Amino acid sequence: MKKNILINILVLLAISSAASAQIEINIDGGVESGMPIAIVPFKTPEGVELEHQVHKIVANNLYVTGKFEPIPSEKFLTLPSKLEEVRAKDWRLINAQVLVFGEIWSLGKDSYEVIYRMYDVARDKQIGQTKRVPKVRAQDMRAVAHLISDDVYKAVTNGGGAFQSKLAYVEREQLSPQNFRYKLMVSDWDGYNSVKVYRSKYPILSPSWAPDSRKIAFVNLTKKGPIVRVVDLNTGRARTIADFKGVNSAPSWSPDGSMIAYSSSRHGSPDVFIYNIETKEHQRITKHYGIDTEPSWGPRGETLLFTSNRSRKPQIFRYSLLDQTIERMTFEGDENANASYDYQGKNVVLVHDGGNIVLFNPLTSEMQWLTKAKFDESPSFSPNGDMVLYMTEQGFEPAMIVASTDGRVRTKVEFVRGDVREPAWSPLKK
Repeated sequence: MKKNILINILVLLAISSAASAQIEINIDGGVESGMPIAIVPFKTPEGVELEHQVHKIVANNLYVTGKFEPIPSEKFLTLPSKLEEVRAKDWRLINAQVLVFGEIWSLGKDSYEVIYRMYDVARDKQIGQTKRVPKVRAQDMRAVAHLISDDVYKAVTNGGGAFQSKLAYVEREQLSPQNFRYKLMVSDWDGYNSVKVYRSKYPILSPSWAPDSRKIAFVNLTKKGPIVRVVDLNTGRARTIADFKGVNSAPSWSPDGSMIAYSSSRHGSPDVFIYNIETKEHQRITKHYGIDTEPSWGPRGETLLFTSNRSRKPQIFRYSLLDQTIERMTFEGDENANASYDYQGKNVVLVHDGGNIVLFNPLTSEMQWLTKAKFDESPSFSPNGDMVLYMTEQGFEPAMIVASTDGRVRTKVEFVRGDVREPAWSPLKK
């Protein structure tokens, strides 16, 4: 699974591994502590047992960010569901700083209303207003838990959450010893509710989300060679945007959704091109005898990061669309590849020396190691920039990991079945 610039091209000529239909998250890492927070089990109607327990999902969500430390429920002295039942001293005794509690009312015929509140224990007062989510089916309780998680995250950190976002990944289904089917899958951010959005008998690589989360660009390795396609998630229809002779690879959407950058070798060595969605024109951005690939847009659409071996070994370069200049960004290590910005442009995540996931500060050139394995690849930021999704190898098997950007918490995505590759984290749906 070693990742570098040459492998990025050669992998298009090999078979890519893929995914499971459903996956669940299990917490496996953490060194220090985040903010102590108590998520009380929500009171449910008598005799009703819900498959998705809201408080557990919210606690897991918040823990993964590295900013919260959910207190185990066995330490709770009371289980309030209404505001008048809260006694701040009960929560101070277990060092809780924030309290989240609520209740679920049955409206009949698989319809529920979820009521929840947040509480500042130190100030002994409610945070914000009481929130209500009406007309919820039992199967949609996970979605409600993600909404609550985002609400709590925003109230406490004043930043946007990422729990209502999606993941894209590739699943390979073995039909016979020499026959495979490849599927482009989309799921909730935690791997649940996975659905197939595209399938092919040829390998699928490099999914890239449109900024409105309604389309995905990807590479399909066909008999003709690697081509770049776009699938509309609403209609299921796919169209080809780059099927030139040679290798067409590594699509990346511009922040406004009007263009797709990609790499193509139609003139010889791979160069970076930009495809205009409206005019359907292709503009060549780089012209070099080396390999230029893996373009990724800056948050304002004025720059492109890309990987190139024009300095002998793969490094990250930045192209300015304002003045057409190219600047080398990385110098530390033998190779750096597969770089992308967070939504603010403050940090870049990349693959360092073929298998470490690293955060790179574009202003200071400082690097912060998130992983020190040898087989990590395909990193992408969560839409709020607080987490990084990537692939690694554990026990000779692929594993999908979500890490907090401070490196404190790592969360493994357990596979129910099959094999996943090429994960990509969506923006928040607009």
